[in-house]
This record gives sequence, structure tokens and C-alpha cells, in this order.
Amino acid sequence: MRSSSYLSTSQTAQMLGLSVGTIQRMVESGALQAYTTQGGHRRILASSIRSYCKTRGVPALQPLPAEPGACVIHHSDMEPQLHQTLATMPRVHLVSHPLELAGLGDEHPAFFVDAHVTWLDWSGLHRPQSLAPDARFIVYNSADLTAEQRQAISRHAQLYDGNISPDLMWGFLLGIGSLETDDQPCTGPH
Repeated sequence: MRSSSYLSTSQTAQMLGLSVGTIQRMVESGALQAYTTQGGHRRILASSIRSYCKTRGVPALQPLPAEPGACVIHHSDMEPQLHQTLATMPRVHLVSHPLELAGLGDEHPAFFVDAHVTWLDWSGLHRPQSLAPDARFIVYNSADLTAEQRQAISRHAQLYDGNISPDLMWGFLLGIGSLETDDQPCTGPH
């Protein structure tokens, strides 16, 4: 099981060999404990998955891949299509609420942070940096920050003026050796 305390419905479905719809119904019935992010996505408590499996005699779960990945801390207004694409990428963990940072650790060598997220302490990015002190932080949409904010943040993170994109994430994951080249979908002529 991942060291993160919460899993998405698709990750849970994959682990249990069930459909996403079945997992959603299990949450609604109380069989699995979860909370809903501001963006409307369920995050399922990993301990409730273990408990469910134990009470039903389900054999030990197959762990999710342990390769490093990226955490994307995004604003709840992220475009649905972009969110869907990022959510289905291997080894990408999406966060839209501060509670979702609980349990995150060193499995993410990089955190991509949207400059539009209002619940972060922009003077030093203390909350995410305390979770993963050795991680690299990239603040995207940084062109929207004030000059003072940009200067303060540049001491702790790299600034990226543009928005996050699937191509940016694929490039990062390939760069850290987290993906095989066959894992990347073809997005156009090469």
C-alpha cells in the first residue's frame, strides 16, 4: 500500500479489482471511509481499505508501484479535462485541499504548486515543504504573483509562468525515470 493515507477511487478500484462505480457505492454505503475534495473527488482512507479487506478475508493487497512520482497541488477551479488527464497519469497525485497533504511524504520528489491556491503560505511554502523537505517545488502560473511574492518564493521553488500541462508532467516523469517510453500516450507527431 502507498505511504499516503488516502487513495483516489480509481486507485482503490485498481487495488480491489472493482469498478470505480462500485467503489463510489461502497463509500456511499459506509463500507469505505472517504472525504470529498473541493473539486468533488473522493479520497478514500487507506486504513479503511485495509479494514474492509481484513473483515472480508481478502488476501493482501498488491502494492501500488513504488516508483517516484509528482504531486500536483492545484486550485479547485482546474479545467475538468485537464484534471481528468492528470488524474489518470501514472504516479501523479492530485491535491486540491490541505487535508489531502496529510500522509504525503518522500514518494514525491517534486511538487507542482498552482500559484492560484489560496490556502498555502506563499511566503515560504512551509506546509508542503515540511512534508517533503528534500523535494523540488515548482510553482506554476507564477506570472500571476506579485513581484514581492515571486521574489520570496524563488528562494524555495522554481517559478514556471505558464499553466501545468500533461506534456509538462510526462516530461518530468520521463526525466526522473519513472516511466517507460511506452507508457506515454502519443499526443502528436514525433
